[in-house]
Amino acid sequence: MNFGIGEKHRQLYPITVALMLLFSMLMLIWSQFYPYIIQLYSLESVSAVAVSASILGAGTLLTLVLSGYLADKFGPKIPLAISGALIFLGMFLISQMFIFDQWNSASLYWYSGSFIVGLGSGFLIGAFPVVLGRWFPDAPGKAFGIALFGQNVSPIVLAPISAYLISLVRLPGTFIGLGVIVFAAIYLIGVLLWKVPDADWAPEGFKVLKVSEESFSLKQAISDARFWILFTAMLSTAIGWFLILLNVATIVFEGLVEKASLSYDYVVGFYIPLFMSITALGNGFGALFWGTLNDRIGTLKTLPVLYTICGISIMLLYASYTNPLLLILFGVLLYFTLGGEPAVHFSAVPTFFGRKFVARITSVLNTSVMTAAVIGPYLGAAIRDLTDSYFYSLLIAAILHFFAALVVYFGRRYAGGGRDV
Repeated sequence: MNFGIGEKHRQLYPITVALMLLFSMLMLIWSQFYPYIIQLYSLESVSAVAVSASILGAGTLLTLVLSGYLADKFGPKIPLAISGALIFLGMFLISQMFIFDQWNSASLYWYSGSFIVGLGSGFLIGAFPVVLGRWFPDAPGKAFGIALFGQNVSPIVLAPISAYLISLVRLPGTFIGLGVIVFAAIYLIGVLLWKVPDADWAPEGFKVLKVSEESFSLKQAISDARFWILFTAMLSTAIGWFLILLNVATIVFEGLVEKASLSYDYVVGFYIPLFMSITALGNGFGALFWGTLNDRIGTLKTLPVLYTICGISIMLLYASYTNPLLLILFGVLLYFTLGGEPAVHFSAVPTFFGRKFVARITSVLNTSVMTAAVIGPYLGAAIRDLTDSYFYSLLIAAILHFFAALVVYFGRRYAGGGRDV
């Protein structure tokens, strides 16, 4: 069966990827559930709940590379089909935790369900890069920017949907409902519509070298200095990325409820979903802006600027987090930079290493990100529990971004034999 979007309509692919990611990136709103669960089970520790994000990241890490290999060899449909089924299963399992009144019993469902959602997320993240990498050799940054716009603005859709479902059907029904939404998005868009061209395909008027000349194998890519520049920078910044994004609800809660003494119901029921929605716009437009800039000036020149602005934005966020208006203002700035990171990282692979093995090389590079997904969420929450503040967590995130900027700035000269690449 060869059903799907073809060459004539290839411009639809970034839009369909964006649409699917819009309804499937649950990780970006995961912390929205923390205050509810903490209150429901009378927990004193944030990390007891937040560790689920690290467990989710561990699941993603386990399936990410496998998904890349499957996508390179068979196309995206098989890994996406597995992804949708696993994410729904994990969300259903989490919904059963609320049968139990005691955290010791409920936590088993919370952790195991998060792990299964992570397994499904790995198949999802590993599958879609091959679609854009193969169809857009002429503008990978723009294509990934459009696609990740959908990912990054997903809280605009998913955060209010979650808040509405919680008020309507409480937490058990919310997790089942979200599982159905993700399953439908993946199957109706990715599984049904997507296919990929041969690795040497090129749009009319765009000339590429033969695949045998232009495409790196995974072994060749790993031997290239640019791979390790990207890997080191991605690992460093992603720890900060996940430390912030997967603790953001409790960061906001600390600033506005614990420090500024605003109403619990106002902050949890209204402000946090609002914050996630508005900052998601910055996240989305950041993907478009930085992805397009990457096409114009190059990956290794874009990243130091991006990382530096992001590090500054992190500290501005903490300085303003007791003021609702300033918190949103600097939150938008921070998310604008955070949103650009995946777009530039994803687009770098077909640019540097060719398209034949784009999914597997991207997946191996992304093990850095998923390793950070294991470390970042729990690290941020654990430091907060030890110090009663997110200050040191955010400081670490900022320092890691400054470090990554230096790695890329000096590394690009090394990779180019003394000249910028």
